[in-house]
Amino acid sequence: MKPARLALSLALCAARLPGQSRAAQLVDSARVQLAANHADSAAALLRVALDSSTGATTGERVNALVWEGIVQFVKGDEAGTRAAFLEACTLDGGLDVKGLDQMSHQLSQIFQEEKAAAIRRKAVYVSGDVDDPPRRLSGPPIAYPPILLRRHAQGFVEVTAVIDTTGRPEASSVEVLSTPDSALIGPAKQMMLATQFTPGHRKGAAVRVMVQMNVDVRPPRMDATELTGRARAELAAGNADSAQRLLDIALDTVLTHPTDGERLYALLVRGIAASRAGLDSAARVNLDSGVALYKNLTARGVDLAPFLRRLADSVRLAGRGRKPPGSTMPAPTAFGTLSEQPVLVSHPTIHYPPEMQALRIAATVVVQATLEASGHVDPLSLKIVKTPNHAFDQEALRVVRESEYIPAKNAGRAVRVVIRQPISFVNY
Repeated sequence: MKPARLALSLALCAARLPGQSRAAQLVDSARVQLAANHADSAAALLRVALDSSTGATTGERVNALVWEGIVQFVKGDEAGTRAAFLEACTLDGGLDVKGLDQMSHQLSQIFQEEKAAAIRRKAVYVSGDVDDPPRRLSGPPIAYPPILLRRHAQGFVEVTAVIDTTGRPEASSVEVLSTPDSALIGPAKQMMLATQFTPGHRKGAAVRVMVQMNVDVRPPRMDATELTGRARAELAAGNADSAQRLLDIALDTVLTHPTDGERLYALLVRGIAASRAGLDSAARVNLDSGVALYKNLTARGVDLAPFLRRLADSVRLAGRGRKPPGSTMPAPTAFGTLSEQPVLVSHPTIHYPPEMQALRIAATVVVQATLEASGHVDPLSLKIVKTPNHAFDQEALRVVRESEYIPAKNAGRAVRVVIRQPISFVNY
């Protein structure tokens, strides 16, 4: 488009009226510059007038945009003219500029076209009234809130939004019409706002279209083994309550569909977690259920992971006291012919070696020692006869050295014997 020479029949006023705003003064100055054929100077003044720092009112901004369109037309920039007119008409849907046709029929025609485009922009159609309705291109699913996991909330969420001419949902238009649970309202809106659509078209032009989505929301399928592993980590950090919540989910058949082995794992760890939290009754129920399931599975010849067998054995060997694994030891084995076997009376707390924390494995170490007739262990006789990792050895030797026994007896007399004492380590 070539630069145009216009008969500027729109009223020009060079005088500055008292109380006139800075934006209005800048527009008046731009009009004077344009009348003098200084289009570049007029454009510069209008840019300042349209800057947010001038604090222009909506009406002043519309006026400045109209003159910006005229200036761009004079400079031969039709795209700039259309952009300015479109923004002005968007701000003021009833805008009518007198005198444009007297300046240039083409300029007036451009204004009318952009005014019609602004009206189309503001109009909202439904999918059935357009030639090409919006289609979903991409976007995330509805994020299932953790708070709903135990409620098993599921069903269809109906959400509507106006899709603009770029294919983006307009934030103020997003609305959830129905949902199986109010906790899904926020995630449903976030899903819609993060979704990209193709723009809707009517008669070849992009238009705003209201769409409705029906999204089937189901609880996520979760992994019972992974949840139980996370619960063990929480227990190791001293967070028994957090561990309990994870284990409740791990044992939820709707959410995880656990196998028998996974149920066994979660029951045993939940029993230990309950014991740590001081919930003795809950601990007893879970540990009893776990041990019963373990016996059933082993009787059926079910192949269980070695770590799970060790954990189950350590719980089973903990005895009727139901103390957590790691705080008790099984009975020792004595060599020789005896009328009464030695009995373990007490032992110090068993500490899981810090350097093994990252592995989180269960382990059993066997220590051999000479048990004196007094019921105390000869510290010089201690030695490791079986260990899965030497990182456990020093702690195992310490525990046996500080343990107390009722001595073995033969013919009613306490005697000195060699014993083998297993120590179970479980990382909790």
